[in-house]
Amino acid sequence: MEAAHGGSSGPVRFERMKIVGADALLAPRPGTGLLALAAIIRRGSADEREGEHGLASFTASMLLRGTQRRSSEQIAFDLESLGAIAGEGDGMDTCSLNVRCSTEAAPRALEILFESLREPAFDAREHEVHRQELLAHLRMIEDEKFSYTYREYVKAMFTGHGYGHASEGELADAERITPADCRRWHAEMIRPETLLIAAVGDFEVGALRDQLAGLLADWPVNDGPVRPRIATQPPADHPRELELRKPELNQGFIVGGFRTPPITDPDYAALRLGSAALGEGFAGRIFTELREKRSLAYALGATLRSYRLTGHQVLYIGTKPESIEEARAGLLREADYLKHNLLSDEELNRAREYVLGKFVMGQQSHAQRVSHLAWWEDAAGDAAEGWRYPERLRGVTAAQVREAARKWWVEPTMAVLRPEAG
Repeated sequence: MEAAHGGSSGPVRFERMKIVGADALLAPRPGTGLLALAAIIRRGSADEREGEHGLASFTASMLLRGTQRRSSEQIAFDLESLGAIAGEGDGMDTCSLNVRCSTEAAPRALEILFESLREPAFDAREHEVHRQELLAHLRMIEDEKFSYTYREYVKAMFTGHGYGHASEGELADAERITPADCRRWHAEMIRPETLLIAAVGDFEVGALRDQLAGLLADWPVNDGPVRPRIATQPPADHPRELELRKPELNQGFIVGGFRTPPITDPDYAALRLGSAALGEGFAGRIFTELREKRSLAYALGATLRSYRLTGHQVLYIGTKPESIEEARAGLLREADYLKHNLLSDEELNRAREYVLGKFVMGQQSHAQRVSHLAWWEDAAGDAAEGWRYPERLRGVTAAQVREAARKWWVEPTMAVLRPEAG
């Protein structure tokens, strides 16, 4: 058994084990009467080959849309009858199925969840329904200034790597994917060997382990091998600047950023505080300098996004077309400020309390704790690292923030969206 501390609601204890080839983290919380469990598929959009973009996400979205024994309507009815809530997720490194339910309903809810994971029908009618929903979503992104600019920025930031395309793919990808493609991805990628199961709640470890062993036994798979992860090395860094044009646009938008290391790097905690000081919350530098003092922005912010192999510091600002150049220069100037100046005690403490507060608030529910355990286990190789993270943050100095910014915030990648010329 491993112990870890998490947030204001007390310590989290979990056991790490293998269950029929799957990795599992089981964290009992006696007396709560609730269970949250996620089956993390350790394959994502970064593991797609050329011609497969969007397939991991599309396949994950089909898992709860019917099995060999239940229609999508029956799955929804059966879960609702149990008072259970299930969902799916996708991403660059992983996809997932998850469920939240009462302890009493857990055996039946988990049976439905693992039936969906093991035996999806990939029904042609359901496939087409999802395709049309996805196409509508992707068309909507085309009309959203931040979403559109950010997607193009990510392509430039990670060009030539699996991280360089959106997990849901593009319009052409959604049009191309067939039920047969989903069946192939499922057979090659979704197996006990690729699963990380994380559970938090009111259960006895031995009993849940035995139930999961029964649900994972005799997995119906093809004879072919499990396809290994393609994404094993971080992408090369090739900073670029994109000029994007859109007709009938009243505002401009800029998304830029710098390549940063994964969460296991010693500089990560300092960069996390640097991001908060730079542009997270209403007291961040870019908010006070670019919006309050210079009225350049109608939307702006900063965030540090991290994946299993790498990460990137994101800066964004929406502004008037005539202020685009000034806003772009302002973003980079504020980032440059942190590379050459020490944060004041007030700035550093505000950033630290902001990040620690978000960390604690992110551990309040069983589902949040499940997500926390699974993410740190996959991204850092040890879920317990997530509970050591607050101590890393508390030890960061202003000098470390400055040195980390100097090291990693070097050449920016920028995507600038302007109104159509002429």
